[in-house]
Amino acid sequence: MLEPELKPKLISQALLKLIGLFVFLPMEFIASLIPLEVRGKEKIPRGGYILCPTHRGELDPYFIRRAFGERWGFKGRNRFLFRLEYGPWVRRLFLAYWGGWIVEMSGPSPSPSPNLKPIRGALAWLALDRPVTIFPEGHEHGRGVIHQGAAFLACRSGKPLLPVIIDRGVFVGEGTPFYLFPFHVLRAYRRLAPRVTLTFLEPLPPDPERYREERGRYLEELTRELSRRLFGRELEVK
Repeated sequence: MLEPELKPKLISQALLKLIGLFVFLPMEFIASLIPLEVRGKEKIPRGGYILCPTHRGELDPYFIRRAFGERWGFKGRNRFLFRLEYGPWVRRLFLAYWGGWIVEMSGPSPSPSPNLKPIRGALAWLALDRPVTIFPEGHEHGRGVIHQGAAFLACRSGKPLLPVIIDRGVFVGEGTPFYLFPFHVLRAYRRLAPRVTLTFLEPLPPDPERYREERGRYLEELTRELSRRLFGRELEVK
């Protein structure tokens, strides 16, 4: 028999999962209507790795799921390490549907620190030889920066970075009514990104010895190399 104090938590998770299905399954369906070409799947390494996609639009996570043949509404082997600037209920919906972890930043600007629990969870997942996806730009719309989080995961886990270029996409933007959001996304993609190409690049393995000897410098160097592969130039490293 379930402990009484566990029942509310289990019921809450089940309710969140149900709401998540209503929220995210329409987006899965919309993503399925956009033609997707996947290139370079033979470059995907066996075991664990850190998938590092460019962030081009709201449907990026769904295209990644399609590329790996994961089923709608089910948490796949590939888990996401998100950074979301939304309220707690939206974050809980994301976790209930997608699985994975959400990184929250705390501390004074301009150099807030991430909470460590999600990072430990991602490292534990990688230790099971399972992939973790993190958008190196760290935020929708890019903002011209690249973060060191992916390089940090690679160095701490010993797993390679796997750059993947999503060639186009659309961010609908804030202010769209919730109930109209899927329709706006579909219309925008059909007009601005009628076909999407997802290209896997060569894996980028970390150098554990260099990380031990010159941690900060090597993290920045590895992040810059990732930036060159993804964008053809060096973005500002944060």
